[in-house]
Amino acid sequence: MKRRTVVQELGAALACLVLSVGCSNKDAAPSGPGAAAGPSARAGAAAPPAAAPPAAAPVKLTVGHDLWIGYSGVFLANELGLFKKAGLTVELKPFSNPGDTLAALAAGQLDVGLTTLQNLAVLHGNSASDVVAIALVDSSNGADAVVAKESIKTMADLKGKTVALTLGEVNHMLFLFGLEKSGVGPGDVKITSMSADDAGAAFVAGKVDAAVTWEPWITKATKNGGHVIFSSASMPDTITNSVAVQRSKLASGGDAYTRLLGAIDQGVKTLRSEPDKAHPIIGKYLNASPEDVKGMLSGDKIYDLADNKQLFGAADKAGPVYASVKSVVDFTVQSKLVKKPPAPEALVDPRFVR
Repeated sequence: MKRRTVVQELGAALACLVLSVGCSNKDAAPSGPGAAAGPSARAGAAAPPAAAPPAAAPVKLTVGHDLWIGYSGVFLANELGLFKKAGLTVELKPFSNPGDTLAALAAGQLDVGLTTLQNLAVLHGNSASDVVAIALVDSSNGADAVVAKESIKTMADLKGKTVALTLGEVNHMLFLFGLEKSGVGPGDVKITSMSADDAGAAFVAGKVDAAVTWEPWITKATKNGGHVIFSSASMPDTITNSVAVQRSKLASGGDAYTRLLGAIDQGVKTLRSEPDKAHPIIGKYLNASPEDVKGMLSGDKIYDLADNKQLFGAADKAGPVYASVKSVVDFTVQSKLVKKPPAPEALVDPRFVR
């Protein structure tokens, strides 16, 4: 007879004697979590543990993005399971251009879009939109550039040359800014419009004299006979990317957005503390080597939540992001990219980072 059975038999007999009840072994109170209360329970047996509540189903978010080095924190959060730990099921959906991402978000096809402040300004300036930036992801500091053949030394040398860029997108803004600083008019250059990725590929293939593109294509271009003649390093804090959502969804989905930003923040921290671990992961998304990823990151400032808090400032003292938004809005107006100038404060909602 097993030891546990002997103890149960003795306990049942003792209970019968004490209570003077004519019970037999078959009448002994049953034991176990599902047993009814009986003599053994009244004698001090532990109550059954309460069942754990069912785990809440993960919140699903579809996040649109282009393949940009500044989204490294997002790529790491996805690859390292940080979104899952935050109770989210995140589907990353790549697009060729930031503007494509924003159009899909405005149409309700995405929950979140990673896009530039310039694209937000264009959207608000041409339509009634409630899409806002709830956090900043990064700011290009050389990771967007005009690459040209070695024979083209400066932006002024682009007169009469063919340049590939995306009309109306942030690389168009970069290009016009560079031309203005060089005293060259847009009409002096032959522009062919294509995505930033296609522009980089066209330059590497020798189909155009110059291209306005981004990483990883800048690195590829400089490895294939090209060089940088102008970059976003000359216009700091202007080409800025954001986490954009529809304002109408903030009240009902606020907790999910908070968790999303927290997971991205952990991804950025991993990038900073464990670069050797992070660079190969980022390279998988950008089709680049860890060494190239390291070089790309040197031209971009990636923000965490602490940076965002400083950038947005407090309710009684606005941070520098508002000046950046205003400069972007001013550019869209001067370049006639919008029908009406949007209010800068309408482009951002700081509640999740303050």
